[in-house]
Amino acid sequence: MKSFLSFKVQFFLPVLLLGSFAGQAQVDTVRASTLPPAQLAEKYYNSGVAKYNQKSYQAALLDFDKALAAKPDFGRAFYNRATTRYELKDYAPAVQDYDQALRLDPGSYTSLFGRGQAREALGQRDEAEQDYTKATEIRATYAPAWYYRGALRFEKADYKAAQADFDQALKADPNYAYAYHDRASAERQLGNFTAAIQDYTKALNLQPEFLPALLNRAATRRRAGDLKGALGDYNSYIGKKTDNATAYTNRGGTRYELGDYQGALADFTKAIELNGSYAFALNNRAATYLKLKEYQKAAADASKALTLNAQYAEAYLNRGHAREMLRDADGACQDWHKAAELGLEAGTTYAANSGCSGE
Repeated sequence: MKSFLSFKVQFFLPVLLLGSFAGQAQVDTVRASTLPPAQLAEKYYNSGVAKYNQKSYQAALLDFDKALAAKPDFGRAFYNRATTRYELKDYAPAVQDYDQALRLDPGSYTSLFGRGQAREALGQRDEAEQDYTKATEIRATYAPAWYYRGALRFEKADYKAAQADFDQALKADPNYAYAYHDRASAERQLGNFTAAIQDYTKALNLQPEFLPALLNRAATRRRAGDLKGALGDYNSYIGKKTDNATAYTNRGGTRYELGDYQGALADFTKAIELNGSYAFALNNRAATYLKLKEYQKAAADASKALTLNAQYAEAYLNRGHAREMLRDADGACQDWHKAAELGLEAGTTYAANSGCSGE
């Protein structure tokens, strides 16, 4: 009897993992030769820097306010107040402070980069990209500006441009693990799995505990057909992190493809234990139960998946298979027709081959 199961692969990623490059406070010492107002400004400025570095951001903000009250054209105080406001998620005032810092020092690539980050946080992605571009023009060796512009271009699905930016980031900083990771994601989207695997590996060599790179390398190896390599990566990841339902689901999918249905069943069950509303795992467990000829359980899991997502075409298809094996021909036909209605061509094929009447 025919038995083509609907087992859908869920590949993660192309989610980018942005490294943390918020502006760093610039340290200066108090100069005794300055005039009293300037000396006072320096005193508050240095106090603000110290508090910023201690992550006492509200206290740092007050000191930078006092520094600027004593010296209104204090560019470094505008810059550091901006970085402090960014840390406090007060993005619009941060942009205003970066504007003032750039008015006083138009060639400050760090102010351009910082303003780009604040604008990106405000959802002003085009303006942020412009700032990152200007920063690269002023300082071509400033890796974070290339990296963040690449991330924005990745989000726009301009993967070739993103890859080129990550190339430049790595040229500026060959030890930039996040840039290797995200270049790998761009390469993966472009179908260059070999290069993507190499870059994920480089990221892991630089940061062995960079677990997202391990998970993404596993998914890429799976797409490239290296199921044993993928399984090894999933095992390593789960050995270090046991609470990720998606990792169990993807390892289960790999085991399913290798014909290890009992192993797949254990992984999908663990994923469901971690996330009871995980319709994808429920449907994949249904497909596994079909392979194991446990048709009642397959129908039950597919039904649970459909209570979570009534438009889940693959779950209708799998429940149709289970109902057919349970001698519920009418129910099977209804499910296959519904799968076809939702755009799954296999539903039409199964309905036709089983002699279902048209609906």
